[in-house]
Amino acid sequence: MDKRLERIRYIGIPENLNTSFDGFEVDPARKLPVEIPEGESELKSDDITVEAIISAMVSIIAFDEKHPDFYYYKAFLNALEPGLAEKLNQAAILKEQQKDYPFSEELFLAVYHLLPQSASCINLATLYSYMAVDARERKNEEEEDDALYKAKHTLLDGLRRFGEDENILSEISSFEAYMGNLEEASEYIKRYLCVASEGERKEELKRVKEQIDFQLRYDNEIKEAYDFIMLGMPEKALPTLDSFISSNPKIWNGYFLKGWALRQSKRYEEAKDALLECIRLGESNSEIYNELSLCEEGLGNRELAKTYLESAADLDPDSLSIQSNLAVLYLMDKEFDQARECLEKARYLSGTDEIVSELIRQYESITGEKIGDVIHEEIIPDEDSDDTLSAELEELERDDECSCGHHHHHEGGECCGHHHHDGEGGCCGHHHSGEGHHCHSHHHNHGEGHHCCHGDGHSHEHGHCCHGRH
Repeated sequence: MDKRLERIRYIGIPENLNTSFDGFEVDPARKLPVEIPEGESELKSDDITVEAIISAMVSIIAFDEKHPDFYYYKAFLNALEPGLAEKLNQAAILKEQQKDYPFSEELFLAVYHLLPQSASCINLATLYSYMAVDARERKNEEEEDDALYKAKHTLLDGLRRFGEDENILSEISSFEAYMGNLEEASEYIKRYLCVASEGERKEELKRVKEQIDFQLRYDNEIKEAYDFIMLGMPEKALPTLDSFISSNPKIWNGYFLKGWALRQSKRYEEAKDALLECIRLGESNSEIYNELSLCEEGLGNRELAKTYLESAADLDPDSLSIQSNLAVLYLMDKEFDQARECLEKARYLSGTDEIVSELIRQYESITGEKIGDVIHEEIIPDEDSDDTLSAELEELERDDECSCGHHHHHEGGECCGHHHHDGEGGCCGHHHSGEGHHCHSHHHNHGEGHHCCHGDGHSHEHGHCCHGRH
């Protein structure tokens, strides 16, 4: 029972109350409810007014549809004040605007039960949506969930009461789409379209259904391909991606995943063509240039690989993976100033990251410089150190047997280049840091709500993903 009903007491018919009005006869055998004023615990004679009786009846009609005198009180109020529902509705809207949600809820519920119709159902559901937003802003998840449940329950109750009402079907389809329940939203729109009258709203929901149905197909196809790539089976992803691209030639995401899968399969030229198509379609992000870098590296074009990686750094300057990857390439090419700059940035981004620390150790060993918090001078190796420096550089480059041109495995499992956060000390080409990127333009969660990452690796404890090759 709602707490607001606890303030109600029941009395016999007052002597000053008319027993007949507008064709309605007051039943002397039925007691009338009276609401005790706030702050009082007992009913006083002065509290018994027509307004107090009406207020009590409104509360019962709002919160207790199973009350034995529910329909009697409805008839009583409708006869006593024929326009009461409209007055209550206006008051409910005002209270909603003032964010007095408990009072607004009572009034909207009373309107819905006094004068059941699709409009009063939708008004009540809309109030619950506002209440959910307010609870979310206050970070009260329990209240938010309760309000969202009430919103959906109210709309479902409306369909039960009024059948396939086009307005309620329209509203519940929007609600389900907002909640991310696209299949349910599509089904409700389908039902709506069967009963809706012609007009702008119907045309709008037709377009929405097309978008939702496309999104469902899109998500399923993209996720299937993504899963194959993540399982190390890129060739199995390609038929799905070719089919998707054939149906959606202007969507860059399909080309990106195809390029990623082809690059995993070491089909670098084909992968490069697919990735460049993303750029031709107007998309430009660090992941595309990261993959292009790997392709060019696989083709032996180190300078172009470095250029692409520099473009990725321009687009995502705070990427740990890009900064560390660039540092490796600069070390290989004896561009020590650039390597030091990347390493300082990577250390700032990573803190105590083991791979960054290893790269710094290698840099210091090769150059004789110590990387402090601020580098004030450069130490140029003398001629006597040339042999040592050359040997160190040759070690960095000695990875021809791997598909990865940026690094190799040391004996004992040590990684000299980029790291693979798989918890087992593995090594990969590019690793991904930050919070990940979506693998397509629409928000879509995989697994436990992580973003869809692009790469060959696994996620580590912070949700980062690795990109590259073993």
